Amino acid sequence: MQWTQLGYGRTSSTSTAQQTPRNLFGFKDGTANVMAEDTEALAQHVWVPAGEAWLSGGSYLVARRIRMSIETWDRASLREQEAVVGRTKGEGAPLSGGTERTEPDLAATGPGGSRLVPADSHVRLAHPSTNGGVRMLRRGYTFTDGNDALGRLDAGLMFLAFVRDPRTHYVPMQTTLARSDAMGEYLQHTGSGLYAVPAGVAEGSLVLGADGTPVTTAASPFVGQAAFD
Repeated sequence: MQWTQLGYGRTSSTSTAQQTPRNLFGFKDGTANVMAEDTEALAQHVWVPAGEAWLSGGSYLVARRIRMSIETWDRASLREQEAVVGRTKGEGAPLSGGTERTEPDLAATGPGGSRLVPADSHVRLAHPSTNGGVRMLRRGYTFTDGNDALGRLDAGLMFLAFVRDPRTHYVPMQTTLARSDAMGEYLQHTGSGLYAVPAGVAEGSLVLGADGTPVTTAASPFVGQAAFD
């Protein structure tokens, strides 16, 4: 065990049967997450392909501890907050119109030709169309670690995302966010890690010990499946 982070809840829905949770900024988070029912998207964006034999069927886990400047955020007006996120705070709908599940219209403009979804909004910069179509499976949670020496909340998001290749499915997007995302003013990344998550074993398969002796029989489709349900 290298390090651990206590937390609670979840910061994104992973099934169509779940409601989208809210983060500590009060906004719905994870609306565009890959869903467990979308096996095609999982195969395209989450599972490592067969060509990479050593990790075939597994995934890469990107982990980042992100402290959120909640006091500063709370001083911003609702209009400012929605412009930063690119969605309405109540419904979670994109500023281009519709409901939470409506696809953002990044080309939509308002009076005077200004973009309805701002150029530096989080929704625009993190959208698949801005990042070569890539998506990720997010499984993060919220943390609250008391207060710092100045009395400010040490709280935020433990960002966890499974991707098939961090070089294509995470790094380019994070580079764009770090350079241009308006939300960056309210975030501080205090920890980061990248982990290879091997594939599990098929149901009924024997799990072998180091000497090749059968140890047990897998009772679930793959080890750690609950993390994706």
